[in-house]
Order: sequence, then C-alpha cells, then structure tokens
Amino acid sequence: MTRSRMLPRTTLLAALALSAASVAQADLADIKQRGELRVVMSGEYPPFSQPAPDGSLTGFDVDVAREIGRRLGVRVSVIKAEFPSIIAGLQAGQFDMAVASQSKTPERERAVDFLSRPYYYDGFQLFVPATSAATNLNTLQGAPVAVPQGTVFEKFLRDRKYPNVVTYSGEPEIFLALGTGRAGGMITTRTVGNVAIKNGQKLKAAGPVLQQDNPYITLGKNQPQLKAAVERALNAMRVDGTLRTISLKYLGADVTTPGR
Repeated sequence: MTRSRMLPRTTLLAALALSAASVAQADLADIKQRGELRVVMSGEYPPFSQPAPDGSLTGFDVDVAREIGRRLGVRVSVIKAEFPSIIAGLQAGQFDMAVASQSKTPERERAVDFLSRPYYYDGFQLFVPATSAATNLNTLQGAPVAVPQGTVFEKFLRDRKYPNVVTYSGEPEIFLALGTGRAGGMITTRTVGNVAIKNGQKLKAAGPVLQQDNPYITLGKNQPQLKAAVERALNAMRVDGTLRTISLKYLGADVTTPGR
C-alpha cells in the first residue's frame, strides 16, 4: 500500500537472494498464451485499492490494471497480497505485474523493473486529527505517528529519528488508531489523506508536503516484451485521456501529470 513502500530488511534480503536464482518469469508471449495477466496490489490503500462490497478489489490501481490488460488483449486477475511480499512475488513469477503505488528506490531497482515514467504524481504529508493543534512533526511533541509498515513514510520518520513511530498494515487501521487516540498523526500521501477527509475522516493536513512521491508500475526482471507492451498501453491511456478519467473517478483530481 503511494504505495510507497520499502521492503523490511528481512524480506528485502530474501527477495534479493531470490533474484540470484534462476526464476522463469512469463513474458508477453506466455501471458498471451495463458490469456491472463496476473496483477498484484495490497488492497489496503484506499482509494487506490480497497475491498469492494462483493469481496473483489476496487480503486484507481484496479482500473488502471484492468485497462492495461484490455489493451493487451488478455483478462486481468487482480491479486491481493501483503505489500512487503509483492516484490518477492514478482521475482518468483507468482505475479506478472504490480500496480501497487510503488515508489522507485535503489533497493527495489535492484530487484524488479520499473516502467520509464510514473503513472501518477503525488507527495506525502502529515495528517492529524481535525481537533489537533499540531502544525508539523515538531509540534506533535513526540506523540505517536502512524504509518503503514515497510513504507517510505516509515523510512522518512526513522531517518529523521522521530521518537515515536507506530506501524500498521494499512491506512484503514491507521484511521482507526487516529480516531481512538492511539496515534497523534499519520503520514500518507496528500491524495489518500484528502480523499479520506472528503469521505468523512476527521483529519486535516499539518504543514506542507514533506516529500515528492511519484509511483511506478513494476514487473519482474528480464521481461522486455511485456515491459514494452505495458509502456505502450499506458502511454496510449495518457494520450487518449483514459488515465485522467480514472484519476478523476476515484481521486476527484487529475494526478497523472507532473507539476501538480
């Protein structure tokens, strides 16, 4: 879940070790023959991916994945997985592609392939309860700040030696923690926070955007045909306005162009 998530050290080491093994991954011809593109995401990152009433997943990332599959001429199987397991699953060939709001980091670049451009543009921000007087991290005075585990949000806080970082599996749990006073603030993307506020969460932004965060679609290494085909599909979605339409549908704003 942007999932701007970093792998925990133990998971990252296991994933990097796996990359050294000979893993057969499906390229475009294999996927066409199978007739199915297996796309993974966390399902815990509203409004990008979240459970629908029927038990399936819905959200911006889901629609982007399904549209890419449609343009490739294959059906899409959307798979929910814990965020820290996504990269290892791509390496092992369990998934063909991740549309999971992942930020580009040096560790990830060694493990998986990124498309050439982000598929949306965002930044992450501190949000606090609407009644809070805090205006930035310093004015929280060491109160617990909640983040999803293994994310760049967590790394941001730990790099700055924030004294009280609490981790959860995803944003829905964090909203509950804020509502019950178990956390004094949270860091997530401005888009996630702003949509949560619009949907009734009693939150407010505290200060400006802390850091830019531009997520990418990722694939396993050494899948040149698939990567090229996904690039073409995504670029066509930009040109014909489909990507913008999906953004407006779920986010209420166009986050698909830089400089916003």
